[in-house]
Amino acid sequence: MNQYLSHISGSRLAMFLLGATLALGFTFSAHMLSTAIVRLKHENTIKVKGTADKTITSDSAKWSVSYSVRSANLQDGYTELEKSREIVKKYLADAKVPELECTYVAISSNPQFKKDANGFVTNEVEFYVLNQSVQVKSKDVKRIEALSDSITELIKSGVDLHSNAPAFLYSGLEQLKLELLGTATQNAYDRAKTLAENSHGKVGGLSSASQGVFQITPVDSTDVSDGGEYDTSTIEKKVKAVVTLEFSIEK
Repeated sequence: MNQYLSHISGSRLAMFLLGATLALGFTFSAHMLSTAIVRLKHENTIKVKGTADKTITSDSAKWSVSYSVRSANLQDGYTELEKSREIVKKYLADAKVPELECTYVAISSNPQFKKDANGFVTNEVEFYVLNQSVQVKSKDVKRIEALSDSITELIKSGVDLHSNAPAFLYSGLEQLKLELLGTATQNAYDRAKTLAENSHGKVGGLSSASQGVFQITPVDSTDVSDGGEYDTSTIEKKVKAVVTLEFSIEK
């Protein structure tokens, strides 16, 4: 009886070992087949990047200047702010900036409250700060650049002002992007063709394509960003497009 049970146990063990061996064999074979497919796919495709860039000149500018006064009462504050406004307005008129290009924002006033001996803010107004700004939009980018550099001369006239850096823009950007995408795509294809021919093959169909971010930078800049760069600080700038294409390779 014990010999019979031993015989059955041995048979089951042999069958288990045989099954395990076959399973390992199938797993190994599947792995080899998968690796071969990946290698075959890898060896029959080529992925390349294509680039295109162009230097452009901004054709419009946006610029804002703010000025402010401090006064113990609102009426005197408005009077003083009006004087500052007339000085700024004359400065722009003397520089031949058309009045239609200038937009004066509504005046804002902010009361500043006194503090007591312990440093706590009271309800008593110490003085008012009144602000106004003028926004300029112009096609004459060179004029705006020059004005933004010299506007601080008005400080000598007693104007408390702050000049923001002008933003230089290009109106044909969307059309330029399409143009650069076409050029970058052709560049990628030419690269793929050169690589394929040097490997005794030829470029087949397009497998995939992706567009990279656009970089708009100062002409001599090498800055890049994953989210794209958009420089508005310079009149002259460089626009660059990048595409990534994957082609099949025919032997």
